[in-house]
Amino acid sequence: MTGSGVASLIKQSVDIVEEIGRAVQLRRSGNRHMGKCPFHEEKTPSFQVDAENQLYYCFGCGCGGDVLSFVMKHRNLAFSDAVKYLADRYNIVLPRNDQARDDLFEASREERGKILAALACAADFFYRQLHLSSEGKVAREYIAARGLPKEVVEAQRLGFAPLGRDRLFDHLKKNGIEPALASKAGLLGQSSSDPSKFFDRFRNRLIFPIRDERDTIVAFGGRILNQGEGNEPKYLNSPETPVYHKGRMLYQYSVARQACGKKRQVLLVEGYMDLLAFHVHGFYRVVATLGTALTSQQVRLIGRMSDEVVLAYDGDDAGQKAMLRALPLFLAEELSVSCIRFPEGLDPDDFLKNFGLPELERLVEQREELGAYAVRKAVSTWDGSSAGKMKIFAELQPVFQGVRQPLLRSEYLRIISDRFLITEKVAEEQLLHEKPGRAEPAPARTYTRPPGYERKQPQIESLDEKVLRLMIKYPDLIECVRESDVLDCFEEARLAAMAGLLCREGFCGGQDSKGSSLFDLLRESDLHELYARYLLEPYDLEEPEIQLRDWLDALGQRTAKKKKKELEHSLREAERSGDRDRVSSLLVEIRNFRGQNQY
Repeated sequence: MTGSGVASLIKQSVDIVEEIGRAVQLRRSGNRHMGKCPFHEEKTPSFQVDAENQLYYCFGCGCGGDVLSFVMKHRNLAFSDAVKYLADRYNIVLPRNDQARDDLFEASREERGKILAALACAADFFYRQLHLSSEGKVAREYIAARGLPKEVVEAQRLGFAPLGRDRLFDHLKKNGIEPALASKAGLLGQSSSDPSKFFDRFRNRLIFPIRDERDTIVAFGGRILNQGEGNEPKYLNSPETPVYHKGRMLYQYSVARQACGKKRQVLLVEGYMDLLAFHVHGFYRVVATLGTALTSQQVRLIGRMSDEVVLAYDGDDAGQKAMLRALPLFLAEELSVSCIRFPEGLDPDDFLKNFGLPELERLVEQREELGAYAVRKAVSTWDGSSAGKMKIFAELQPVFQGVRQPLLRSEYLRIISDRFLITEKVAEEQLLHEKPGRAEPAPARTYTRPPGYERKQPQIESLDEKVLRLMIKYPDLIECVRESDVLDCFEEARLAAMAGLLCREGFCGGQDSKGSSLFDLLRESDLHELYARYLLEPYDLEEPEIQLRDWLDALGQRTAKKKKKELEHSLREAERSGDRDRVSSLLVEIRNFRGQNQY
């Protein structure tokens, strides 16, 4: 099976943390997830999963790879069976034969390109309607009233969807975009009574383009500009499409990720206007959900770019409840989460308008850990009765059982014991108390390593490996290797091949040098494991470029010494055989070589 197309399709659709988490109890540690390796017995977790690069590696036994290789090892499946298993689990439709599967991937990629083109065409239409049409005046007045400056409007390419059921429909058709494709892109709706009839999904709305991690427009959000449209919702978002999955994306994620480079803290808000209010003040470490409740995939997405998230939800009762509903997701991922509380009735946009960014930043400095806030809020409702106390303990059980960090558990217990005037030990026993008749938790499943799988012993790192490790850990240094022209100096052919791939176009630093991209080009399983190890293993150097240049010089010297020995050996052989012409030729070659290499 060629499998490259279908493998890529599978890995685009499956979150490795979610899949491995079904088999291994994972705990978030920094920007990784850790657990006990399922392929060998161990007491201390050495198994790591990297959500950003979608790879895993065990530093105990040396197994590593992507989600497909994990399923193959863990379930002892062939590649094709692992593909089928994941496709069935995640409802990915696959054709029956290899060529058809690759054709499906190519067709999917082609369709994706057409959908993105349709979305770009629609974005231009909305933008022109906002700025150039007389109908767009209502949207321009709304933007002015909300205090959005021209710079923000331009940066976001905000637009306007005019009234009428076929305005965008006609524009798309004039540009060669078929209604069926536009419907698949989420731009048009389809009549339930007559499927051949289409209509504009967005009408009389301020349009917010939604971009993916690559800053490509994949969907739209629309805010209605007057409520004269009957029962139309205030906000309308694109439906799920082949390029847009609202539960796996965040509004302004790519902008926030860049802004989190120095300070790995991000604010999470609920609405487009709340977020853009921050942009007005030059604050970009902020993301928003996309019209749905927060999901575990979005929490993991936030965890890729930050070490702490601060919830800045509306100050009303609905906003407070939404914050508390999000708590279990953060506890499960062990991502630090705090909250700030606005005065009753204010949202982030209102607060920034009234008090400005410095005052909001002071609120952030005074933030409270979300779990502690939830516990304080719960115990503050106690009416003094025993029944009321038991009710609060029952409410807090899921929170307490979800937290894993000892420091947080201790803080929650302290708050409870202070309020109820009981010891922390009693509070803990009550929170862990199981009601009679409740089913016992299923015993933890144990795993055995696959047949023939041997624990790998660590080996002394060669010079080739040292250079390759730096290329993987510090992609910006790849250009140094390419300029030094030392790839021919590698002694191990497989490592030279991997280094050559890194030096190719597209793997020379920047965001394009994504770990999973190169991983897909490697063919041998031991190279997969070596690459995963180098990418996930801590390896921080104070002066990596200086170290790399030293090793590149050492590679050149090693090759030169080897060449010198070969020439000297050939000279002795020529002298022994009495070949005077050969001797003269070798002496000239040796003299030139020494002049070039300082020998």
